[in-house]
Amino acid sequence: MDKMDRMDTLSLWTATANKYEKGKSLTGTEEADVVIIGAGFTGLSSAYHLQQLGKNVIVLEQETIGYGASGRNGGMVLPGYKPSMQELAKKYGTEEAKQLNDISLYSIELVKKLIDEHQINCDFRKTGHIVAAYKAKHFEGLKIESEYMNKNFGYESSVLDRSQLHQEIDSPIYHGCLVDDSSYSFQPLNYAIGLAEAAKKLGARIYEHSKAQSIEYGTNSVKVRTDKGSVTAKDIIVATDGYSGKIMKELNKGVLPISARIIATEQLPESLLDKVIPKDRMVFDTSNFLYYFRRTPDNRMVFGGGDIRPNLGDGVYQEVYNAMVNAMPKLAGSKVEYSWGGFIGVTVDTFPVIGRSKEGAYFATGYTGHGASLSTLFGQLLAQWIVTGNAGGYRFEKAHLKSFPFYNQKTMLVNLAHMGFKLLDIIA
Repeated sequence: MDKMDRMDTLSLWTATANKYEKGKSLTGTEEADVVIIGAGFTGLSSAYHLQQLGKNVIVLEQETIGYGASGRNGGMVLPGYKPSMQELAKKYGTEEAKQLNDISLYSIELVKKLIDEHQINCDFRKTGHIVAAYKAKHFEGLKIESEYMNKNFGYESSVLDRSQLHQEIDSPIYHGCLVDDSSYSFQPLNYAIGLAEAAKKLGARIYEHSKAQSIEYGTNSVKVRTDKGSVTAKDIIVATDGYSGKIMKELNKGVLPISARIIATEQLPESLLDKVIPKDRMVFDTSNFLYYFRRTPDNRMVFGGGDIRPNLGDGVYQEVYNAMVNAMPKLAGSKVEYSWGGFIGVTVDTFPVIGRSKEGAYFATGYTGHGASLSTLFGQLLAQWIVTGNAGGYRFEKAHLKSFPFYNQKTMLVNLAHMGFKLLDIIA
């Protein structure tokens, strides 16, 4: 395999991005009803829905639209959350778990509605997905989860044991799978660009290459300074998730940025991909490192997951490639044309949170790899909260953002998580 590149290299999504009028950098002083930091799915959805509700919005993005996790993920629009529905039911009760499941399905419908309404060209397709059992005991867990969902939620899914697995994936390493038809695939950066264009048509102003340097809170206003200008507004949304840095205390303490890395192969023969993933479903597995992969409309394999530590250099992509070939040996020898990385935001509970800081900043964070559609919904909820004073009263608001212990030592925390995952994948 050819030499891999750095985390900031050209992604498949950037290489195939739709053209749009680039946003200018903020210069001078501006005013708005609401200022939003971050032009990812959450920030763009907030801007779109706020403009719909009659608010005047400015979005500040330190790089370009969709630069963070929104434009760097695997392109899987999935139902659910990082914790299983049984885990959520154990914590919050069956009725609330069912509500949470329904909300996640609604978030997918919201994405579909926006794509249809604004004719966003982002290869949005209903492919469905499978959850592949990394270990035999994991398959037993998937069976129980499927039965629980079918019985308590009326949610249709099915399972295939190891002898039937070839119907969905040609892999020697998995012990069976759960099949779910409710999910979609898309080109995530093109969705972000389309959402930004929809927000701009409603009057939103989006400034790129305009990193927020500081937030100053007044009695009834807030001022965000960039290196060349400032925005004064009545309200602020901080929609930065895994890219938050120290711009806001709560996010600095409560969000752990986890590295994610993805490769995309050259265009492969359709006959080969039909053997490897015959029904064109997306795949993610039950290992703690969570490998996830899918075919693209132009017959590439996009494969992500593995080592979560930052600053590992180019060699980490070789490990991702090796994992791909281990999972699907028929792909051995396939060339990699794109490799890229980014950060996802993880909370202590691995569950997303909508909140408001002590100073009054609104935020939504912690999607933990399940943010493709939830973030769009959370943007809508944040807009609703600002305009009506009510974000719906869902669990996301009640679940306060907890602080990580030793949050100032985030590299150490990620290294510990890496070692823990590695150990669990060996023994659990």
